[in-house]
Amino acid sequence: MKLALLALVSVLGLASVAAGENIDGTIEGWPAQSLASQRPAVVWLEGVKMPATSKKKPVMSQRGGQFVPSFLVVVAGQSVEMPNEDEVAHNVYSISDAKSFNLGYYAKGELKAVTFDRPGMVDVLCLIHSFMRAKILVVPNPYYSMVAADGSFHIHNAPTGRFVLTFWGEGMAPSSQEITVPAGSKPISVQLPARDTAPR
Repeated sequence: MKLALLALVSVLGLASVAAGENIDGTIEGWPAQSLASQRPAVVWLEGVKMPATSKKKPVMSQRGGQFVPSFLVVVAGQSVEMPNEDEVAHNVYSISDAKSFNLGYYAKGELKAVTFDRPGMVDVLCLIHSFMRAKILVVPNPYYSMVAADGSFHIHNAPTGRFVLTFWGEGMAPSSQEITVPAGSKPISVQLPARDTAPR
């Protein structure tokens, strides 16, 4: 699934990172908790000048014939370690627009890494095992939050200024909203179209 939303959102102007504010919000029209808990969903700010990338390397392992975790959010510029913990070899690759790579065959105990330098959705596959699938969402900056099962989200230490708050959810219509983050900002509510786009 390609993430076309980045091309649709017009950034309101870049804002420098300053003293942080917390954004506490909810997604209106969020589906039933039992359904939402099975689908990853993320919100993030567009239009922030990117600070220095964290040196921390997220991990997506090959374990039990699956990618673990099957969904991962990283900041543009971060590298993801992809160790093979299975008894069999794997060949991890992607042909996504945001990142294309092929790590070649590697056996148990070996580790390879990929740097994701451009925002967008990356589908991760195994050339040997077609049932192995995962997604890596690359966001432009650290100001993002996973959406909880009750539809709430929390972005910590956000800079003040005008931004676009962007929503992506598996099988749901994307959404974006212009926001202003003032000092001592109040909770922000985002209107999410209730339309479910998952295949039936």
